[in-house]
This record gives sequence, C-alpha cells and structure tokens, in this order.
Amino acid sequence: MKDTLLKLVDEYFDYTARRFPVMCASDEFHFMPRAQAASLYYDRLDDLSPDGIEESRFQLKEFQKRCDIVSRHEKDLESVIDLEMLKANIAGILIEFETKASWRYNPLLYLKIAFIGLDHALTKPASGKEERMERTSARLNAMPKLFSQAGENIDTIPEGYMQASLAMIGDCKAYIEQIGRWLSGEKTGSGLVTDLGKILFPLISLEKRLHGLAPIPNNQFQVISTLETTVKDHFLSARDLEEVFQIGRQEWRDCLEDLKKVQSEIDPSIDPNRTWQELYHGYNPTEVSDLDTLSLYKEEADRLTSFFAQRGLGSPDSGRRLKVVETPLYLSSVRGSASFSAAFSADCSEEDLFYITTSDQGKDLEAGRDLRKRLHREYKFLAAHETVPGHHLLDSVRRSLKNPVRRQIESPLFYEGWAYYTESLLGEYGYVKNPIERLVDLKRRLWRAARCQVDVGLNTGRLAKGIAIELLATAGFSRKEAEGQVERFRLNPGYQLCYTLGRYEIMRLRRKYTNRMTLDQFHRLLLEGGELPFHLIERRLEKEENN
Repeated sequence: MKDTLLKLVDEYFDYTARRFPVMCASDEFHFMPRAQAASLYYDRLDDLSPDGIEESRFQLKEFQKRCDIVSRHEKDLESVIDLEMLKANIAGILIEFETKASWRYNPLLYLKIAFIGLDHALTKPASGKEERMERTSARLNAMPKLFSQAGENIDTIPEGYMQASLAMIGDCKAYIEQIGRWLSGEKTGSGLVTDLGKILFPLISLEKRLHGLAPIPNNQFQVISTLETTVKDHFLSARDLEEVFQIGRQEWRDCLEDLKKVQSEIDPSIDPNRTWQELYHGYNPTEVSDLDTLSLYKEEADRLTSFFAQRGLGSPDSGRRLKVVETPLYLSSVRGSASFSAAFSADCSEEDLFYITTSDQGKDLEAGRDLRKRLHREYKFLAAHETVPGHHLLDSVRRSLKNPVRRQIESPLFYEGWAYYTESLLGEYGYVKNPIERLVDLKRRLWRAARCQVDVGLNTGRLAKGIAIELLATAGFSRKEAEGQVERFRLNPGYQLCYTLGRYEIMRLRRKYTNRMTLDQFHRLLLEGGELPFHLIERRLEKEENN
C-alpha cells in the first residue's frame, strides 16, 4: 500500500475509532468500520450531540474528498478496491447520520451505545482489574450525558421504535440489577456499584420522556428513503431496485417449487396429504429433543467446525475460542433469537460469541415453546450460518488479513450473503441428507426471499403491507410474527435484502468461474480478498484467471 493511501487509511480508522468508540467496537452497527483503535477507548462513549454529529459529518466529507483525490491517480487494482471500500464505508455512516438522521428519532441507538459500551468495559481484554474498573467507571459516568442527548435530540418517534425502546429499557433495568449483584461480590466492585446506581435515574428520565411523546404510526412516519442510496453507494451494488426485487421474487418461486418436490419425497406413511408447512411444523428432531438449547448449539458448532475444516473451510483464528451463550439481558428484546458477535481485538483471549435467546428468557410461555421448537428444528442451518462456515469463519478470516482496509471494513451485502450461501453447503457437502432437513433448508430460503421482497417492496410501493404479511406468513410465521417483522423492516431499509442478493451474486460468480478453478480455490479467493462489492470481486477473479 502506497504511503499516501496508507496515511489516509490510518487517519480514517483512527478518527472513527476515537469519534465512535462503541459503535466501531461492536458489530451491532453495520454502517461503522471495525476500527481496531477503538480498543484504546473503552473508557469513552460516542458523542451524539448535534454539534458532535455536525463535526463528524464535516470530517467524513473531508475524508471523501481525500479519497477522490487519491483515486484520480491510482491504477493498481488492489488500491482502487481499497479506496472504493473506504468511500462506501463513509457513505454508510453519512446515510445513517445525515440522510436518515436516525439519531433524531431512534432511542435504540443511544441505548445500544450505552449498554454495549458498559458490557465492553466490563468484559473486553484489560491489563488487569484496575484498568477494567477504571474504564467501567468512566463509561458509567458518561451514560447520563448520553441519555440526556437522547432526550434532547428526539422529539418524534415511530411506533415501532417506541415499543422496541421501551422493551429494551425494561431489559436494561434488569441488566443493571444483574450487574449490581455481580459487582457486589467483587472485592474491587463497591465503587462501581455506586456508579451503577447513578445511571438508573437518567434511564428512567429517558423512559418518561419517551412516554411523553405521541408515537407516529410506522406507515405514516416520514423517513427519507435511503434504500436506493444504500444499495448503490454503501453496498456498491450495480443492480437497480427492480432487479433486486425480481431476484427475490424468482427465488421465492424456485423455493416453492422445490418445497413441493421435497414434500413428495418425504415418507408418505407420515401423511401424504400434509402440506410442506405442516411437515415443517411437525418436525421435531428426536435425536436432540432432550438437549437444552445451549448444549445443542455448542455441540453442533463443534461438529460443523471439524467437518468443514476437513473440507478446506477452516478458521485461521485457531487460537480463539467460540463461546455459545445466552443473549445478554440488555439485548434480549432487540437481537434475533440466534446471532453472532465477533471478537473485536487481535487478542486471542477475547472470545467470539454465539448468542442464543432461549425460551427461559421469553415472557410469553407459548411463544417461548414455539421458539425452542424452531431453534431445535433449524439448529444445523442456524449454527452453520452463525458459526462455521458462516459468520465465525468469515470474521476469523477478516481479522487475519494484513490489508488494514479489508481487515477493518465489513460489507453487509457480502457478510449476510456469505452466511446465507454457506447454509446451502450443508446439503452440497453431504452434512445433511434426508428430505425433511432439505425441507427445513428450503423453508429458510423462502423466508429470505420473502424478506428481500418485503424490504424492497414496502419501501418502493411495489408491495402493500397486507401482501408483505402474507409472504412472511406463507414462509411459516404466525400473522402476529409476520406483522412485527414487516414493521421492523419498514424502519430500516436495505439490510433484509442483503441475504438473498448476496447469495445470488456469490452463486452467479461461482457458476461463471468454477469451470476454470476448483470450488476450494473459488472460496479461498472470495474470503481472502475481504468483504468486497461483487463487481470488484469479479475483477479480482478475472485477474487471477488471466495470471
């Protein structure tokens, strides 16, 4: 990497790490880089004051200008790719803070920064207890200011964010009690217990502030449409929204057709007249029915890691442990039932975390039972998506890259597209074989195709809300669950299409290039290049082919 570009790269990541230390250190905020220097600032919280946001917007636009200047004189392909990734990353932050301006109407942004920041201060690698306690105290003392910024900045709120924020505040109160009990048992924790008590009143004040606002129905909340800009400028996809919508629609049709075929292959003695939905909901794998959910996923992650390591998809981060744990209490109402949280630093003592929301955390007993059944029914594919060969492997490769841009920037389109693509490898590599497991795989694919159509359709007027709900209900969810998903997707345009579009692009490149290279070579080139936009991946593959 040339000195001019390296200087720009270093200054950009240093700036974002210092300016947004929590968001950079967490994969909860897909628009931020994983700027490694954020590990120097576990004693600070992000500043979301209007002046702070304005200063950040100015500085980010200055970085954009510098990227453009360097780009004019750059012809080396790898350097061109690095500059494109930098510009796309900057665009993602500006879309969030300038175009969408979510800091003006989304309390979850503040709550996540506050409590993820507290969690990191308590758990990330430290030189000793004294450093850990000092940085935790510093973040606790900064949280009232952040809550105050939320109260001052937010004067209107969509109903979906209101409900989610109040639920998260309730979880955060319980988390404060949980941490307080733990700190009370620590010899050096007495001072922190006092600091912890100081954040409860500001949190309750924020809760009262939200209760004082009249929420706006989601379908009436006017958010500047950022879908097209996100796809074009942040994801750097060359496809227009009509193409993306049709890709989702075609996958939907293909999955429905394949589901009918698989349905006919399943033992007719079960009941030849049962629909694939009835077969799916009636499937309860007996071999894992007695296992608790966490043990099930721990064992499955180990099996998948061993299986795919023997087939060339092993983790380069072999010294780092994957830990399967319950979703942290403060995130339990806003995270998916299964999710991955990558280790941030190069320190191998920091673990990759696979979060599972178990039925024990559910407040609705019936919903909790249904969740457990789904987690046990889909465990092979969920574990593959989140661990190996999905997110855990992908993050391990990213952290091992020497190139500082590829090491510190994730692309949601590649990230989710790869993890979704790897679910299909279970059948292809012979890890799953029987028809009922293939049915589960296809049902999950149908769900992704529905999400793609809903994401694009709702935000462009191609789909009415009722049809969007019907798509998700057909994919196996209750109408209540489907309506909840539709409301969430409406408020965060762009992310849900990443699964289907990303997988589609990987499969397209695979069909084009694996007649000239092995599948192992294709996977290696894909992963070792970083989480690139797909047109740039294609340029690298063409160059490799011509060498």
